[in-house]
Amino acid sequence: MTEFVFGTYRLSVDVEATRAYYEAHPLPWITCECDGCRNFVRAVQDLPPAVRDFFGALGLDPEKPGEVMFYQGTARTLSGGGWYHLAGEVLEGASRPGDSEAFPAGWIEIAEGFSAAFQTACDLLPDDFPRPCFQMEFEHVLPWVLEDPNPYIYE
Repeated sequence: MTEFVFGTYRLSVDVEATRAYYEAHPLPWITCECDGCRNFVRAVQDLPPAVRDFFGALGLDPEKPGEVMFYQGTARTLSGGGWYHLAGEVLEGASRPGDSEAFPAGWIEIAEGFSAAFQTACDLLPDDFPRPCFQMEFEHVLPWVLEDPNPYIYE
């Protein structure tokens, strides 16, 4: 286990178990054909170095979220969020074993347009994911990279 401190969070992550799980489960993880998902699959391949390093340190594959959703965009960007699962535990922070909050508090900005937070509850956890585990929530603003116009522009 490797300990990480991000803002108010202290995490114990089994980086090798996390990485091994994602490596053992090939793409495609995102099978939805909506414009947001198609854009995410392409845009996440060119994340800022700080975000790529963050994912790498934790053993996560940015192309394999547990869930991804989209909020609003412009002609050139799309905002959204989602989560990834990690093997390990939240030792300190806004969401620890026994906490009853429904959503994590204490977002940490990893790079402009990408923030993360952690919680012990795991939504849509695959049955074969290593235990113990926790969830990394994320919010993003990614570039709109599809040739089709962005349908997530709301006025």
